Amino acid sequence: MAASMAGHQILSQFQNVNSVRPLNQRCMELEKLIKNTSTKELKNVLPCMLESIFGYGQGPGWGLDTISRASTPQDFDSVRRLLAPEGPVLSLVYSLMADSLYEFPINSIPSPTQHLIEDGGLPIFYANKLQYHTFGRPIIVLNAYELYMFHLAHHLVNTRAQSSNYNWSNITDTLYPVLVDDYLTYFLPLNKDSLPKMPTVQAPVRSPVVHSPVAGKSFNMPTSPPSPQRPSLLKSSFVSAQKQHAQTAVISQGDTTEIYRSDTLIQVFAEFWLNQNPISLDRPSFSHTASPLYVGSPHGGLYWFENFMPSTNHVRLVRLLVKHIHNFVNTAKPEVISSPYQSHITSTLDEFKKSLIPHVIQKKLYTFLRHGFDRWPLDCSFRLLLETWLTYIQPWRYIYSKSQSGRRDSDGGDTKTVEEKWFPFVEDNLLFYTVLYQEFTQRVFRMDLTTQFNACMLYRANKVYSLPNLSNMIFRAERDMCNAIQMGRSGGHDLGGSYISPEASLSLHTQISELEKPGFQYCRMYSEDMIQMMKAIIRHIEIAKQTLSAQEESLKRSRKSGVTAIFDLSSWFQDDSNMGDLSPSEIKKLHSYLDTAAANICYIFEIESPSFVLRNVSSVTAFEQTSFLENSFVSDTIPDCLDTDEGFTLTPLGRHQLMNKMRKFDVLYQGDPDLQPIRSFENGTLVRLLHHFCNFVNTQYGPAIQNLCDRNDLIGRMAQVYFAPPLPKSSKLSSPMSSAQRQTLQRPRLSLRILASYRTLVYLGLFYLVLILWWGVGPVGFVFCVIGLVLLYGFLSAMTHRSSVKMS
Repeated sequence: MAASMAGHQILSQFQNVNSVRPLNQRCMELEKLIKNTSTKELKNVLPCMLESIFGYGQGPGWGLDTISRASTPQDFDSVRRLLAPEGPVLSLVYSLMADSLYEFPINSIPSPTQHLIEDGGLPIFYANKLQYHTFGRPIIVLNAYELYMFHLAHHLVNTRAQSSNYNWSNITDTLYPVLVDDYLTYFLPLNKDSLPKMPTVQAPVRSPVVHSPVAGKSFNMPTSPPSPQRPSLLKSSFVSAQKQHAQTAVISQGDTTEIYRSDTLIQVFAEFWLNQNPISLDRPSFSHTASPLYVGSPHGGLYWFENFMPSTNHVRLVRLLVKHIHNFVNTAKPEVISSPYQSHITSTLDEFKKSLIPHVIQKKLYTFLRHGFDRWPLDCSFRLLLETWLTYIQPWRYIYSKSQSGRRDSDGGDTKTVEEKWFPFVEDNLLFYTVLYQEFTQRVFRMDLTTQFNACMLYRANKVYSLPNLSNMIFRAERDMCNAIQMGRSGGHDLGGSYISPEASLSLHTQISELEKPGFQYCRMYSEDMIQMMKAIIRHIEIAKQTLSAQEESLKRSRKSGVTAIFDLSSWFQDDSNMGDLSPSEIKKLHSYLDTAAANICYIFEIESPSFVLRNVSSVTAFEQTSFLENSFVSDTIPDCLDTDEGFTLTPLGRHQLMNKMRKFDVLYQGDPDLQPIRSFENGTLVRLLHHFCNFVNTQYGPAIQNLCDRNDLIGRMAQVYFAPPLPKSSKLSSPMSSAQRQTLQRPRLSLRILASYRTLVYLGLFYLVLILWWGVGPVGFVFCVIGLVLLYGFLSAMTHRSSVKMS
């Protein structure tokens, strides 16, 4: 009775702490409660604590996915410190791991796992977590650490998070992805030879793999992959190389304590984030509605499945997970055998690294990507899913190096030759390279390639496949696996679960059986049907280019010229150089993406280049593609040059490109606009007089103008309107320019050359006639009216564009 009263008292104290409004104060109070209360008393408070922090069902919890470093820095730092890998909450969790078990609602785990358990199946990951009540109702029993990780992973996929419209513009600014990155960095370290030590506990930790008592039964997991039942059907090389695609890694029981927390973390993330849709769904291709699906059960009847569509935030975290796993796995030490009579002993950590992708990630990530490729809407948000796929199939880009500050191997990772050592990865993940590429190709037919994001996605995918030696490795892997199968009939054979293929195709057959549903029809990557499909894609690209060219010609014809242009007032308020939302430089970049994508497709599938593809087209690097999105100066049509203090200097490659007319500079005037030649629509005398006057003012009062523009009040914003620099810092350059010249043109100055234009003089004359004829205003009144209009224009512009960015 006393223990029960003490438990209620502690729970009441926690509820009072949880009601504290300032979040940073709540974290401090909760930390005090954990430190001043015994572990035994906090045992029953832990489930309530985790539900209140991470939320459950429609409960928002503390809103970890909405706490921003920029808007609430104190709350951000306080919660991050509270939930750190060695923080107060996880320290409590570690102390409760030995003798405390908790129930997790079975209806909160992914639907495929729920129905598998209801059918009597037993996922390996839940082998020691599943128990049954007297009436046969299954329950999930977890230790404290597993319970914490279940709540952490479930927070991303619960109903409230999926229905939320809050979008992470920067994942490094939001608390939840920062916490996930902290856990990945701590439990999967890149620069250490060992995992973090498990805190001292009173009893052995339950292994998610080895110990598996369920309902009085014991499941003894083998310490090495089981041997095949029919060795005669397998080649010896295949036995040693082929992975058993189980859901968990198989590690010896004596070493499970070392990797337990790291293994559980990845297992839980993969279970909740990648396993929300079953692979056996009858997927109608490109159905983009979240509709209920009915799937037959092994015991008859139908199951109702909700078509789970991940949010954009969900996909961002999956990509973050894939990146970190690649970095972590690539730190494994290679096997070095000095003698054929000497066996190599692999450490537990290296064994864990090598088994992480094939045993934990591969199958569920394939299902996740396959479902997304089938059902994601045809909009620019698909770019996130595409980049997640490209991240996984390029492990060579994520090699951790202590000499580099970042984790990505950026030494030419987008253009360098794919080394032969990555051939086993390509072979073991062949369906990622072939089936998913074919799925993406089907989407391209439904994409509007006249939009920059769609054209960029097409370019990105084919740019990766055009990497030197990658296409060759895919061809060899597919040939080695399929050389005993005659694939000529209907473009492919059924290699599903019921197909018994010859010995040489067992590797591919095993991949298809593990990753795809029964009855799946595999089409070879370089078959005739696929080549015809890629030719259709090239025709689709050609039609998009013709549409763009027609729109450009229509825009040019619609522009007014001559006397009509002088009296066209609308030309003062619109930019005739833009075509819709695209500027001329973006249209040029769009053509470059389409040309490069078509050239890469011809290279990958050895197709003759069509006439519209530029013969000298060069691949745009990933840096250029990123710079295009960020509106900075990069062009794949200018010669190769270096930005030096004296300006842009041609490199030997740039001189070669310029002399052979492979590339050229845009012939556009980008110097001082006040010094450009006098135009036909300008009065030469006025141009010279106004230039001398403005030059005198800028020379005498330049520092005063600079200080005036640097002010953050209304006067400063109005000064930025009147003394705007010729070259704003946010403007894009279409030709190279030295840094000194750029700095000169970015200084605020007075420029009155517009008053020398005949058009401006005509407008001023008409305005004077209106004033003198209708209201009888004389020359002095006219001057005051013009000054008033100029001040009104500056005031409205300053109020509309509230930018107080310093001009210096």
